[in-house]
Amino acid sequence: MLSTSMSDLLDMKMMLLLQSEKVMYISKILSCAVIITLLSIIFDKDKTSNFFVWASLTAFSTLQFSRQSKVNFNQIIGNVIGSIIGIVIWVFMTHVSAHHLYYINLEYWFLILGIFVTTLLCIMLNHSEYCGIALSSFLIVTIYDVAHHTIEGALSRIFFCIIGCLIAYLVDFISRQIEQKWLFYKSQD
Repeated sequence: MLSTSMSDLLDMKMMLLLQSEKVMYISKILSCAVIITLLSIIFDKDKTSNFFVWASLTAFSTLQFSRQSKVNFNQIIGNVIGSIIGIVIWVFMTHVSAHHLYYINLEYWFLILGIFVTTLLCIMLNHSEYCGIALSSFLIVTIYDVAHHTIEGALSRIFFCIIGCLIAYLVDFISRQIEQKWLFYKSQD
């Protein structure tokens, strides 16, 4: 009888923990959305820089659901690596496009080259955990700038992604501080 009630108590505690983890994750996502929206309203009133898109995508993919997994800066490193390689490949593509009639077909070969170089660099740095983020950044920077024929989009995207990562880190840090204080006060009761 005692073991059953102890087991029920543990099950109930685990259920509450899981529920609080879900609530915490939702609150972190919403906090990031509110902060990024406010910054977008202040700095991107015309919605021309796509700050909201790049910062929110980065922030949302940076936040971790599990309490045990803290936000780390692999997102920033992956974004910077992918974006820099994207800029370099973009420069090659624009240079070749001025001299070649079959530019659209060469674009795909440059994209494959960029995918290879990005993957190789992440593996050589022994950080395959941010290879997917780096590849996404590479493709977003390269494809965005090929369509718009401007390098400013790539440079601003790097900056916006770093801001998104920092916002996610700040929100995660503050939520952990609040949770620790709550647990401390709860243990005092």
